[in-house]
Amino acid sequence: MSLNSNLARNLEVETPIQSPVLPKETTIHRPLPKKSGITNLEKMVIGIVSVIAFALIAVSISLEINIASTNRALQDTNSSIANITTINNNLEQEVQELSRYDRVYEIANRQGLEMNEANVRNVIK
Repeated sequence: MSLNSNLARNLEVETPIQSPVLPKETTIHRPLPKKSGITNLEKMVIGIVSVIAFALIAVSISLEINIASTNRALQDTNSSIANITTINNNLEQEVQELSRYDRVYEIANRQGLEMNEANVRNVIK
Protein backbone atom coordinates (compact mmCIF):
# COMPACT_ATOMS: atom_id res chain seq x y z
CA MET A 1 0.00 0.00 0.00
CA SER A 2 1.31 3.13 -0.99
CA LEU A 3 1.08 6.32 0.83
CA ASN A 4 -0.26 8.20 -2.09
CA SER A 5 -3.57 6.56 -2.63
CA ASN A 6 -6.35 8.42 -4.22
CA LEU A 7 -8.89 7.37 -1.66
CA ALA A 8 -9.80 10.02 0.75
CA ARG A 9 -9.28 9.30 4.33
CA ASN A 10 -11.84 10.12 6.85
CA LEU A 11 -10.18 11.89 9.64
CA GLU A 12 -12.00 12.88 12.66
CA VAL A 13 -10.58 15.86 14.23
CA GLU A 14 -11.70 16.75 17.68
CA THR A 15 -12.24 20.38 18.03
CA PRO A 16 -12.59 21.59 21.50
CA ILE A 17 -16.00 23.15 22.17
CA GLN A 18 -15.78 25.95 24.57
CA SER A 19 -18.65 26.31 26.97
CA PRO A 20 -19.40 29.57 28.65
CA VAL A 21 -17.59 29.90 31.91
CA LEU A 22 -19.97 29.80 34.83
CA PRO A 23 -18.98 31.19 38.15
CA LYS A 24 -18.52 28.55 40.79
CA GLU A 25 -21.35 28.35 43.27
CA THR A 26 -20.23 28.56 46.79
CA THR A 27 -21.92 26.17 49.14
CA ILE A 28 -23.15 27.51 52.41
CA HIS A 29 -22.91 25.04 55.22
CA ARG A 30 -25.94 25.31 57.42
CA PRO A 31 -26.14 23.15 60.48
CA LEU A 32 -29.02 20.70 60.35
CA PRO A 33 -31.81 21.58 62.74
CA LYS A 34 -31.39 19.59 65.89
CA LYS A 35 -34.30 17.26 66.52
CA SER A 36 -35.03 17.77 70.15
CA GLY A 37 -37.56 14.93 70.63
CA ILE A 38 -40.55 15.50 72.86
CA THR A 39 -40.80 18.71 74.82
CA ASN A 40 -42.02 18.93 78.40
CA LEU A 41 -45.30 20.50 77.29
CA GLU A 42 -45.93 17.65 74.87
CA LYS A 43 -45.17 15.13 77.61
CA MET A 44 -47.64 16.85 79.92
CA VAL A 45 -50.36 16.90 77.24
CA ILE A 46 -49.79 13.23 76.46
CA GLY A 47 -49.96 12.41 80.17
CA ILE A 48 -53.22 14.32 80.67
CA VAL A 49 -54.81 12.73 77.60
CA SER A 50 -53.71 9.28 78.82
CA VAL A 51 -55.21 9.86 82.28
CA ILE A 52 -58.48 11.09 80.78
CA ALA A 53 -58.66 8.09 78.41
CA PHE A 54 -57.99 5.67 81.29
CA ALA A 55 -60.67 7.36 83.42
CA LEU A 56 -63.22 7.16 80.58
CA ILE A 57 -62.45 3.48 80.04
CA ALA A 58 -62.82 2.77 83.77
CA VAL A 59 -66.15 4.65 83.95
CA SER A 60 -67.40 2.84 80.84
CA ILE A 61 -66.58 -0.57 82.31
CA SER A 62 -68.19 0.40 85.62
CA LEU A 63 -71.38 1.49 83.86
CA GLU A 64 -71.49 -1.73 81.83
CA ILE A 65 -71.23 -3.78 85.03
CA ASN A 66 -73.94 -1.67 86.66
CA ILE A 67 -76.25 -2.11 83.66
CA ALA A 68 -75.67 -5.87 83.62
CA SER A 69 -76.48 -6.22 87.33
CA THR A 70 -79.60 -4.06 86.93
CA ASN A 71 -80.76 -6.20 84.00
CA ARG A 72 -80.21 -9.32 86.08
CA ALA A 73 -82.26 -7.84 88.95
CA LEU A 74 -85.02 -6.93 86.47
CA GLN A 75 -85.08 -10.48 85.11
CA ASP A 76 -85.28 -11.88 88.65
CA THR A 77 -88.15 -9.54 89.48
CA ASN A 78 -90.02 -10.47 86.29
CA SER A 79 -89.54 -14.15 87.10
CA SER A 80 -90.84 -13.60 90.64
CA ILE A 81 -93.87 -11.71 89.30
CA ALA A 82 -94.62 -14.55 86.88
CA ASN A 83 -94.43 -17.13 89.70
CA ILE A 84 -96.70 -15.08 91.99
CA THR A 85 -99.19 -14.54 89.14
CA THR A 86 -99.31 -18.29 88.55
CA ILE A 87 -99.89 -18.94 92.26
CA ASN A 88 -102.64 -16.27 92.38
CA ASN A 89 -104.38 -17.78 89.34
CA ASN A 90 -104.25 -21.24 90.92
CA LEU A 91 -105.67 -19.92 94.20
CA GLU A 92 -108.43 -18.03 92.38
CA GLN A 93 -109.38 -21.22 90.53
CA GLU A 94 -109.44 -23.10 93.84
CA VAL A 95 -111.74 -20.41 95.33
CA GLN A 96 -114.09 -20.83 92.36
CA GLU A 97 -114.14 -24.60 92.84
CA LEU A 98 -114.77 -24.38 96.59
CA SER A 99 -117.55 -21.81 96.23
CA ARG A 100 -119.70 -23.84 93.84
CA TYR A 101 -123.38 -23.71 94.74
CA ASP A 102 -123.89 -27.48 95.07
CA ARG A 103 -120.85 -27.84 97.35
CA VAL A 104 -121.98 -24.98 99.63
CA TYR A 105 -125.54 -26.42 99.71
CA GLU A 106 -124.20 -29.89 100.63
CA ILE A 107 -122.09 -28.51 103.50
CA ALA A 108 -125.09 -26.50 104.78
CA ASN A 109 -127.27 -29.63 104.81
CA ARG A 110 -124.59 -31.55 106.76
CA GLN A 111 -124.56 -28.79 109.34
CA GLY A 112 -128.36 -28.93 109.66
CA LEU A 113 -129.08 -25.65 107.94
CA GLU A 114 -132.16 -25.10 105.79
CA MET A 115 -132.61 -22.97 102.70
CA ASN A 116 -134.71 -19.90 103.41
CA GLU A 117 -135.16 -17.74 100.30
CA ALA A 118 -136.05 -14.69 102.36
CA ASN A 119 -132.60 -14.64 103.95
CA VAL A 120 -130.61 -15.11 100.70
CA ARG A 121 -128.84 -12.13 99.19
CA ASN A 122 -127.00 -12.08 95.88
CA VAL A 123 -123.54 -10.60 96.27
CA ILE A 124 -121.70 -9.48 93.19
CA LYS A 125 -117.98 -8.98 93.31
